[in-house]
Amino acid sequence: MQRSLAVGSVLVAAIFFCGCTLEQEFSRTPRTAVEQLLLTQSIQHALHNLTPFLPEQTSLRVDVTGLQTDRANLNMHGDQRGILNGPSNDLILIRDAVATGLGRLGYRIDSRDANPTYLARVVVESFGTTQGLTFFGMPPVQSYVIPIALPALTIYKAEGQKGYSRLHLDFFEYESGKFVGSSPTIIGRTYYNQYTLMFFWTWQTTDLLAPP
Repeated sequence: MQRSLAVGSVLVAAIFFCGCTLEQEFSRTPRTAVEQLLLTQSIQHALHNLTPFLPEQTSLRVDVTGLQTDRANLNMHGDQRGILNGPSNDLILIRDAVATGLGRLGYRIDSRDANPTYLARVVVESFGTTQGLTFFGMPPVQSYVIPIALPALTIYKAEGQKGYSRLHLDFFEYESGKFVGSSPTIIGRTYYNQYTLMFFWTWQTTDLLAPP
């Protein structure tokens, strides 16, 4: 009898204090304000380390290449299902942010119709967010036999999101196409964490500027 009670107590404790950790979960919803800030500010952090080696006042044209990351341009209907329509808005954002960063360093950014001295190609190696969840407590329970539902009983929950940007620049002579050199790889990271303790105590930690 005592052994059965002990086993039952262990099972109850295991169920009550069950937890899970999910890393790199795919975001299935439109980007929230927090996720947008994680991405844009990770680019800003990366640009703090941008150190190209060309002479100042050099005229540049900036273009960008990288993996498609923006699901907004993905056709989800008909015969064109799964086909990207046009360039990724993510890459356009990165190109324009890098062009601004180069301008602040003293370079002239020329338009497509101009004849610049060099081409600066932004190679986006990685750009996105990862999500993690750690939960201790009892998850919500939905009964299919008795029409009742129990809410989640949270002892401790930590929800974390991280933004990550990694890129480098390749430089070419615009007229000849001759390769000149590459900048060092630059990396930017951001985070936004939310915590819940004993059902209702909540707080956040982040390195974002003016988070929502």
